[in-house]
Amino acid sequence: MASMFAKSSGAPAGVMQPSQPPQIERYEPEEEKPKQPKKVSFAQFDPDAQMQMNSMFMSPMMKELEAQIKVNTDMLDRMNKQMEDERKARLKEKQTAHIPEALKGGGQEMVSIMKSVEDLILMGDELPEEEEEEDNEAEGQEGEESGDDNDDDEEDDDDEEEDEDDEEFRRRTQLNKLQILDTHSKAALTGHSLAAYVSTLDEDNLKKFTSKITQDCQLWLSRLFRFPDSSPFYHEEHKDGLVKICRMALYQKYPKYPVEGFEALYSRPPVIYISSAAMPGLSNYLCLQLGLPLSSICNVPCSTVNGTTSIMDVGMLEKLIQDDVSAAKTPVLLVGFAGSPHLGSVDHLDELRKICKNHKIWLHVEGNNLALLATVSIPNSVEPATSGDSMTLRLGKWIGIPGLPFITLYKSSDPALELAAGLSTFNPQLKLNCLPLWIVLQSLGHDGIVDRIKHCCNLAEKMHEILEKIPTIQKIGEEKKEESEAKTIKEMIFVAIDALFVFKMASPTIVFKYVEDNSTGAVEIAPYSPVSPQEDIEEKDKLKTYYNALNTWLCDTLFYENSSVDIELIDVENEGSCIKFSPLDTAQVKGTVIEDIEKFGENLKKQIAILDATVLQRDRFCAVVEAQDNLRIVEMPSWAGLGVVQYMPEEWRERMTDLPDNAKRDINNINTELVKRLHSKDTAFSLGFNDENIGCVKFGLITDDTDLEELIGLVYSVGKEIEESSKFLEKLSEKVQKGIEEANKELHKEMDEKLMQEGLLRQVPLVSSLLNWWSPPPKDSVKGRTFSLSSGTMASTEKTYKYHMQIQEDDAPPPSSPSPSHPVNTYKEVLKPEKENSNPSSPQPEQKSMETQSKDKQ
Repeated sequence: MASMFAKSSGAPAGVMQPSQPPQIERYEPEEEKPKQPKKVSFAQFDPDAQMQMNSMFMSPMMKELEAQIKVNTDMLDRMNKQMEDERKARLKEKQTAHIPEALKGGGQEMVSIMKSVEDLILMGDELPEEEEEEDNEAEGQEGEESGDDNDDDEEDDDDEEEDEDDEEFRRRTQLNKLQILDTHSKAALTGHSLAAYVSTLDEDNLKKFTSKITQDCQLWLSRLFRFPDSSPFYHEEHKDGLVKICRMALYQKYPKYPVEGFEALYSRPPVIYISSAAMPGLSNYLCLQLGLPLSSICNVPCSTVNGTTSIMDVGMLEKLIQDDVSAAKTPVLLVGFAGSPHLGSVDHLDELRKICKNHKIWLHVEGNNLALLATVSIPNSVEPATSGDSMTLRLGKWIGIPGLPFITLYKSSDPALELAAGLSTFNPQLKLNCLPLWIVLQSLGHDGIVDRIKHCCNLAEKMHEILEKIPTIQKIGEEKKEESEAKTIKEMIFVAIDALFVFKMASPTIVFKYVEDNSTGAVEIAPYSPVSPQEDIEEKDKLKTYYNALNTWLCDTLFYENSSVDIELIDVENEGSCIKFSPLDTAQVKGTVIEDIEKFGENLKKQIAILDATVLQRDRFCAVVEAQDNLRIVEMPSWAGLGVVQYMPEEWRERMTDLPDNAKRDINNINTELVKRLHSKDTAFSLGFNDENIGCVKFGLITDDTDLEELIGLVYSVGKEIEESSKFLEKLSEKVQKGIEEANKELHKEMDEKLMQEGLLRQVPLVSSLLNWWSPPPKDSVKGRTFSLSSGTMASTEKTYKYHMQIQEDDAPPPSSPSPSHPVNTYKEVLKPEKENSNPSSPQPEQKSMETQSKDKQ
C-alpha cells in the first residue's frame, strides 16, 4: 500500500517514508467504524421488530394525521358545496327574477293553495295586510318567549284575542254573503267539473256526447219559453249575445259585408235602435264590438205621458225609422225590453213587432219579465216576445243556480250565417258549457222552475201590498192608465179580466221612494206671491236634494236591518234617488221568503214614521232656531236630518257675513266643542261644515215625542257655557300674562338691589370665591313670586319655602296640621328670581326659569 501511494505520488521512497504513520492513523478509525453500535440496523436482523417499532411509534401519528386531514378535507368539501349551492341559487334567482313569487319553486301544497282561496273569498284584497299582522304576531310571540314583562304579555294576549274575535266576525260576515247551495246548485257545480273531465274522451265519442247534450238543451229551452224553432247560444257575458245577434242581422241585410267589410255599409249605413232605458254604455259596447260608428246607434226616447216610465215611445220610434229610411239608411235591429233594467217596465211589444215586421227589422227582446214565459199563465204584455226574432234569458239568476250561462235564443234558417256570426261552432269542447244546464233542467223539472219563478212573483206581490198602504211611498215606473166607464157587457168583461190578471201578475221589479205627504193637500203659490220663478225653482231643487238624502238614508237602514231582502239604491231620471227591489235577481240567492217581506214591511213603517216626524217638524224647527239670538240656520239640503244650525258667539252675532279669520277660528272651535259635548249625551248630533269650512251642529232624525224646544234649548245652553268658559280662559290668560310681566319687573328690581348691596367684587369669578370664603354673604332671602289665579295678586314665596307649603294669606301663621274641612283650591304659579350678571363674561347663567307648584297642600 505504501509503494502504491509512493508510485502514485511520484516522489522518492526516502522522502515518502515519514508519511506512513499518519496514513495508518488515518485508516484505523475507518476499520473501526463498522463496529460502532449506532450503525447497526435491526431490520437487517429482525423485520418483525421493525414492524413492531413502526406500529408503536409511526402508526398512531399517521392515523391522527390522516384523521385530521380527513376532517379538513370534509370541511373544505362542505364549504365548496355550500359556495356552489349559493352560486347556483344566485344564478337561479337571477334567471327567475321575472317569475311571480307564488310560482317559484316546485309548487305549493294543495292545503296551502286552498287556504289562500278561502282567505281571498273571506277577506278579499285585505289578504296581504292579514299576512303582515300574522308576522307581527309571530314576532310578538318570540318577544314574549325571550322574557317580556307580565303586564306586556297580558296586553298582547288581549290584543291577540281581540284580533281573533274580529277576524272570526269578519269571516262569519263574509260567509253569510255566500249563497247556500242546495242539491240542484251542487249538481250544477258538479256539471262544470264533469264537462272538463268529459273533454278527455276521444273525438268520436266526444262528438256523440256533445251532440246529444246540445240537442236536448235546444229542444227543452225552446219548449220551456215558448220560442219554437229556435237555437240557443250560451255565453258568459250578458252583452255578448246581443253582439252576435247584431252581427248576424248585419250579414242578413248586407250579404257582401263579410267580404267587403265597411265598404258594403257605406252606401246605406246601418242603424240599430235601442231604448233610452237601456243600461249605460250599451251603445258604446256594441259599436266597439261591431266596428261601427256611434252614428249607427239610435237611442229611442221613452214615453212620459203616463208618468215616469221606461217604456219606449212607439210613435217616436216610427218617426225615427221613417227619417232614417228617407236619409238612405238601413234599419237593422231593434232592442226592446220586457222589463227594463232600472224600472222593470215592459215595452209595447205587440206594436214593436208590427213595426219590425213592416220595415223588416230584427226584433231582439231582453228583460226579467221573460221569465214569466215559463209559467202557465203568460201576461198579455210579455206574450208578444215569443213572436220576436231573438231573446236573451238570465235563467241562472231567475232560478238561483250559480254557474249557469246566459242563453240567447234566436231564429235562423241559414247555418252559414250562424257560423259566421259566431253563434255556433264545430268545436265539441266549447259545446260542453251547456252540460250544467242540461243537468239542472232535469234535476228541477218544469214544476221546479215554475215554482221558483212564481215564488219571486209572490214576493213582489206582497211588497206591492205593503207599499200601497203607506201614503208617503210612491211607486215609480208603473204606467198610469185612465179608467173609462164600461158601456157594454163585453167591455165590462174585459175590464174585469184585465183587473184580475194584473192583480195576479204584478210586476216582478218594484221601484219606490219616500215623498212628501200630500194627503192634506199641497200648498200652492198664489199668483201675486212675491216669490220669483227662479226662487221657486231653487227651492224645488233644494227640496229634491233633501228627499234624495232621506231616501238614501232609508235604503241604507232597511238594507242593514233586513239582510234577507236585497234592495239597492238607483238614480232615476226626473225622480232622483229611488229604492229598487227585484226578487227575480236576488230572491233565490238570498233565500227570501214571505216572512222576510213582512218583517221588511214592519221595519219600513217604523222608519217612515221617523221620516214623517222629521219632515213635519222642519218648519217649526227653523222657527224655533230663529228665535234664539246665538243660533242660525245653515243651508245643507244634502243632510238627511232635522236641520243644521250654527252657534254664533255674542261678539260676532250681528255680523253674519265677511267674518275675519280669527272669528271663523273661534266659531269653529266653539261649534266643534259643542258637538263633542252634545254627542256624549245624544248620538243624534254630529259635526258638519258649511261652505266656508266652519263647524256647525247637525241634528239627526227625530220621533213624534221629541221636544224641539228642549232639544234646541240644550244646544243653546251648552253653547253659551262653552262661550263663557272660552271668555274666562281668555281673561285668565291676559291676567296671567300681566302677572308674569309684573313679577319679572319686581325680580329684576330685587336683583339690582342685591347687586348694589354685594358690590362688584363678588361678581368677579376668582375674587368672588376668595371674598365669599373670607366674608360669607348673607343668606338669600329672595325666593320668587307667586301669582293667585283667583284674586290676581302677586306675593312673595318666602313663606312658601319657609314652611314648605302654600299659604293662602301672607300674614297668616303656618298651620300646625292641615284641616280637611278647609281645602285650598287656589292654583298658583311660582316664579324663581332672575339673577343678572353685571359682567358679560361671567360664566354664571341667567336664572329666568319659572317654577310651577302643582300640588295644593292642605
